Amino acid sequence: MSVNSLHSGPNAPTIGLYGIDGVYNYGTEAIVRGTEIILRRTWPDVQIIYASLRPEDDKRRLKGSNVEIIPRKVYPKWTIQWLGNALRTVTGIPCPLYREDLSWVDECDIIFSIGGDIYTLPPNYKNRPLFPYYHPLIHFGNMVKKRGKKLVIWGASIGPFEGFPKAKKAFIEHLRTVDLIVSREPRTTSYLKSIGISDNVIERADPAFMVSLPGGHNLFPSSNHKIKIGLNLSPLSTLYSFGDKAMPEVISKQADIIVSLIKNLDAEVILIPHVVCYFNINDDDLRYLKAMRNAIPKDLLGQVRLIDNDPGFLGTKQILSECDIVIAARMHCAINAIEAGVPTIFIAYSQKAVGMAEYVYGNKKWVIPIEKLTEDRLLALVKAQLSEKDSIKISLAERNKGLQKSTIMA
Repeated sequence: MSVNSLHSGPNAPTIGLYGIDGVYNYGTEAIVRGTEIILRRTWPDVQIIYASLRPEDDKRRLKGSNVEIIPRKVYPKWTIQWLGNALRTVTGIPCPLYREDLSWVDECDIIFSIGGDIYTLPPNYKNRPLFPYYHPLIHFGNMVKKRGKKLVIWGASIGPFEGFPKAKKAFIEHLRTVDLIVSREPRTTSYLKSIGISDNVIERADPAFMVSLPGGHNLFPSSNHKIKIGLNLSPLSTLYSFGDKAMPEVISKQADIIVSLIKNLDAEVILIPHVVCYFNINDDDLRYLKAMRNAIPKDLLGQVRLIDNDPGFLGTKQILSECDIVIAARMHCAINAIEAGVPTIFIAYSQKAVGMAEYVYGNKKWVIPIEKLTEDRLLALVKAQLSEKDSIKISLAERNKGLQKSTIMA
């Protein structure tokens, strides 16, 4: 089963992309870019429409891609659609009206629901036993199917929904109606099978693995420099794992970890945002890493560099490719580094990172839960990875070839 089996017409299909908030998140930029690469391998003339909440910003960030970007038209307050959405969100009571104008869906043959891990429950999800469960993406998918269009959940980590029976039931009912689910790692595939979803599931590499630098990567760059450690930590990972009240304490402890890496390895630490979000501080790696840098003693700041020029996915890949190793909380930052052939340690705040680490390395050796992130534990893992750096690079070069072949159209 593949996407090309969903379209049998003589002409290339029109495919719509929906589900992300914007490509200020470099991971979603990579999903859009990688998806275009994959689709054009089978249909060079495919028309790809991306429905965007931030069309002007996304056009700038997706420069060089041939994706048509259209605005998502959200209905304003106090319209009947807005009131219907408010009622549905509060009570879960079904309503045929959707919160956005979906007329653009009629122009498409297939809709890709993109975003990676958006078919999940948030860490602060509270069960509401008096009301049905409601999720806007389930509603969107139902509207797509009612319009007679094919629906694909693309490059996804899904679940788990255990402990929340109504949510689990709603997701299972919806997932059974989806034409194709493309799981990006074995844990999702296994979980879906455990809840009875398998006939419409295939497993393929995340589209971000398709986005390379022109000219490829240098497998063994010059070592005539201090050890360069690329480090990505995010406010999202802290919120997921510790809550907002713990943020100052976690930032302080993570700054101490940077100090430990510098003092024990005489390393240069490069702080690398992978989401630059000016409108939401709780999703903005840049401000988070600035706060962390400010907590480092002044005499060590010469060995700490912050990337603050918002270079996007490809620009960040160039920086990552110059590192000896990378430590990343954002999963697509880890994928970005791995595709560049750089040994990478996953900092896991959810099961998706554990699943991706297993998918890439074949084991959980190079993943550490954020709750267990301490100076001693990370230093030991970094030393171990540095000692195996050359063999890991060779292994990643071969693994990346396999991952790039593992696309939905292959």
